[in-house]
Amino acid sequence: MSDALETQPDDGSSGRGVPCQNCSAPLVGEYCHQCGQRHVPTLRVLYLVRRFLESALDLEDLERGVGQTLRRAARNPGRVARRYVDGERREFVNPLGYFLLTATATFLVFSVFQEAWVQNQAEAYEVMWQSLGASSDEIFRPGSPLRSLGWSSAQDLAAGIFQFFQQVQTYVGLFTCAAAGLLLRWGFPKRTVAETLVFELYVTAQATLFLGMLGPLLFWGAPAFIGVLPIFLQVGLHVHGAGAFFGTRWRARLLPPCAYLASVVLFVIGSGLVTVGVVTYLA
Repeated sequence: MSDALETQPDDGSSGRGVPCQNCSAPLVGEYCHQCGQRHVPTLRVLYLVRRFLESALDLEDLERGVGQTLRRAARNPGRVARRYVDGERREFVNPLGYFLLTATATFLVFSVFQEAWVQNQAEAYEVMWQSLGASSDEIFRPGSPLRSLGWSSAQDLAAGIFQFFQQVQTYVGLFTCAAAGLLLRWGFPKRTVAETLVFELYVTAQATLFLGMLGPLLFWGAPAFIGVLPIFLQVGLHVHGAGAFFGTRWRARLLPPCAYLASVVLFVIGSGLVTVGVVTYLA
């Protein structure tokens, strides 16, 4: 669509005389005559959003980069982010589109295995309460906080938690990407917000996809670890991807996972404050 070949007048910003960032062919206009990619000297957030909207309307454009993005990001999402930022954008799915694609795939996988996870998690709750000397009757007695939320059994509690996290996972992911991207922009001032956001979107998308692949193995074997698995995946991929995107020095590898964990803490604190505010207002 917007990356199709077209003629533009040379207004001084067309990139005339510089090599294409994707294929290195000499540019004679805003769009490369060889690969069709638009010349974008500095990556901006607005460009990411616009390319996502354009790709969503062009299925051919989306299909062309899905396989390549899946293969490359599975090896190292940081390297994919680096290539995208450096200008090789025709081969890969837009980072925002890839994030939403993996979030949707994981949502569908979790929906298929919801019943198995809820059953195993409910049993885990029962075992935990018994080890603490309590029973489900005491936990869900009339007037208890859990009973006031409409949960009358461990099964109801597990189903409610599952549905809540399934509904908010995409929003939580977007928030942590934005917050971590801003923190990384502060930690790496030579990078723009758009560039650090590209890194966060690709890494978070790949962690989400791995969660969808590994989740079913834990639904039966160890459902209690589903809650911590995303944290381990995110931290591990942030460290792995940081080396290809930011550099191999210890600071370059350490700051990205720290920024991600800080974004999670900010989300938890913000959610808690909003919840307290709403409850206080309603009371």
